[in-house]
Amino acid sequence: MARGPQRIVEAALIERIGPVTAHQLLAMPIDSWGFLRDQITDRRNGADGLVAKCMACECDVYIRTSKLRGIARPLFQHYSGGNPMCPWYQGRNVKPDDARAAQYGGRQESPFHRLMCEQVGELVALDHRYIKHAVAEYLPPTENEHGRYPDIFVEWEGYGPFAVEFQMSGTFQTEISARCKHYEREGIPLLWILFGVETAVDIPQSFVDVIRRHRGNAFVLDPAAVAASREQKTLVLSCYLSNASGGFDPPVLVRFDALTVPHSKLPYHEDRIVKPRIDQVDELRRPWFAALKLWKDRFRPLRNLDRPQSLLVAAAFSIVATAANGKVINYASEQNSISAMLNTYLHNGDFSRYTDLLTRLIENAAIGDWMKESVWEHMLRHKADNQADEQSSEWCLLRQLLPEALNPVLREELLYLDALPNWARLENSCTNFYRRNSDTGTR
Repeated sequence: MARGPQRIVEAALIERIGPVTAHQLLAMPIDSWGFLRDQITDRRNGADGLVAKCMACECDVYIRTSKLRGIARPLFQHYSGGNPMCPWYQGRNVKPDDARAAQYGGRQESPFHRLMCEQVGELVALDHRYIKHAVAEYLPPTENEHGRYPDIFVEWEGYGPFAVEFQMSGTFQTEISARCKHYEREGIPLLWILFGVETAVDIPQSFVDVIRRHRGNAFVLDPAAVAASREQKTLVLSCYLSNASGGFDPPVLVRFDALTVPHSKLPYHEDRIVKPRIDQVDELRRPWFAALKLWKDRFRPLRNLDRPQSLLVAAAFSIVATAANGKVINYASEQNSISAMLNTYLHNGDFSRYTDLLTRLIENAAIGDWMKESVWEHMLRHKADNQADEQSSEWCLLRQLLPEALNPVLREELLYLDALPNWARLENSCTNFYRRNSDTGTR
């Protein structure tokens, strides 16, 4: 019997991101919507993250996945208990415990899963630093309200404790989130070991979610890893690294104690998510920086832009370069002050259409020490009614060139991964003057 048409949540309002339509969600790269999915679930579990609300009924939604021709597609969906009167409501969701019990015939764990956990325990005990390990035993909390039952909990002398979760079946996103955020708060590294990564077939979404949290690293305990562990007398794993084609590079053997442990406490061998993104942005910016250094006659166009656009790009890059280098770098004028440069172009009207854009950039850049309140007075006094909006060519160009400050999705990704550059980390408190007076209509 053919399945009837399914209702979907057409748009959601995501905290610190803004409205995101179902179409925009589908158009995002898999890692971008994946990080949104992670953070929404993290927040639902009581941790730091993002709230997403249905724009029809304002009930909380999450990002679920469905597959079309083998490709995972993201869709917004209401949590259980949502408003059944919402025109986008999909009905009741299956509870994770009920689905897991059905999967294992009434049990919460398969016998093979237990055997693999004991195999990991045998290997970690080979290390000379080994103190003890436990399989599926309760671990009392120190920073959380409730403890957990890690698959394997290990203590090594001089290294400290760490937890291992062995994943061989479809694990719910809520469970992945709960475990990851729990061990992050506890300050305990958490390693997800996957039961194989068969690159010739579709990878389960739960595996994709875990691999993303490990920065594009898939850790597998295969025969090669077991042999290497016994030879080196420590825990060694096969690590598959995601690549730009959507697949994985051939596996490499890595020691657990050689992995990088970031703030999230989810170790990785090589960062295949943040670094490619930063490298791509740097590559886009490089010719603009080169052109700005040679741009001395500011009445001539910069890379075929008109004069106000040229000055805007020069000013934006000046703000970022000053915040990044801790000294005034001004591509837009000869003045030795970012405030004086901005005030001049605001006064003569070149930036009157760009006050909203400049405000967004400044409040997402660590430029506070270089800004005077006079800038905000000029912003209010010379603000044009016809502001360049987020769909304008100027905003689109700078969002592409300075995404750490102007692309809210990428900005949240980098914040989530503790990889936002220092120049984009601090919100500038002096924008409060501008916003307070702008909201009251002061001009």
